[in-house]
Amino acid sequence: MGSIRVGWWNLQNLFDTVDDPISADMEFTVAEGWTPEVLAAKTANLAAAIAELHEGQGPELFGVAEVESDDVLQTVLDAVGNADLKVVRDPSGTSDMRGIDVALAYDERKLRPVDLRSHVVHLRYATRDIFEVVFELVETGERLVVIATHWPSRTRGRWRSEPLRIALAENVAFLVRDHVRFDAQRYLELKAANDLAAVQERWETKVLIMGDLNDEPADRSLVEHLQASSERDRVAGPTNAITAFRAEAADYRGDDTFLYNPGWKFYAPENTGTYFISSTPDEQFANRYQVLDQMIVSRGLLATSGLRLDPDSVQIHRTPTVATASGRPRGFDRNTKKGTSDHLPLVATLIY
Repeated sequence: MGSIRVGWWNLQNLFDTVDDPISADMEFTVAEGWTPEVLAAKTANLAAAIAELHEGQGPELFGVAEVESDDVLQTVLDAVGNADLKVVRDPSGTSDMRGIDVALAYDERKLRPVDLRSHVVHLRYATRDIFEVVFELVETGERLVVIATHWPSRTRGRWRSEPLRIALAENVAFLVRDHVRFDAQRYLELKAANDLAAVQERWETKVLIMGDLNDEPADRSLVEHLQASSERDRVAGPTNAITAFRAEAADYRGDDTFLYNPGWKFYAPENTGTYFISSTPDEQFANRYQVLDQMIVSRGLLATSGLRLDPDSVQIHRTPTVATASGRPRGFDRNTKKGTSDHLPLVATLIY
């Protein structure tokens, strides 16, 4: 049996020190105290934390948010010390006005990227990219779709900004749908050939979504719009199986595509979340520990054979390197050069 160690982390403003005239990164320049020495300290701190993920083995599939460029991320990965951990190079860069992006890295001994796309959702402004990469397992040839995403923040108030996250949720849901369902024309061809097995096989496509969603598992964007459920059986059980052709292709295309969100389990323990916030200018939060970073999977990754998620392995990484004794993230302080990020990492294991 093989495994792939997975990690996700919002790296909290990992910029280089050069002013980019296209983006609003002025606070991350030498003139503002973001010196090469400060960047080197943050890089070293992040690398030390990444290296300790999975009990010191480090990740083999790693997604991040809030990184300015692939080169900046590769510098961090080089400092981790795993020469086989490579960034999936995205030639499109980022459309974010602040110049931050999402990115993916992989251990080339376990995975190889075979396709990638970067998607932008246009609201009043272009959102941070949704980065979609199709990997192939080196050992088995199985395919894994990974979607890395960083949804709009709650800075302007949770409810005022919620429609923006709903829009992102809908767009990610459309991407998932197109991986697990055929287009209408192909569906009709398979129906005419009575090839239900092909439709069922596509329904089991393995999709992993990971990101800083800036909403929690029970919020509307996740439950109603991404259709991410707390119930494993709702996704992998027989009631969600495709057992026959639908009368119309539109019925097949428009049917529910439920996903499984193991992040619900983080609600029960006290003082547990990937992010800590007491208030914004508009709100005081009763629950300050928030589960904003999540990994969500399709039905295919809940299978009993082949590549699949171990749901129990999905955990928030909380060690003294990244968290205080009470479980709050240790954000990076450019004055003391201590800390890592204002988010905690997530880890999980895929087995095959």
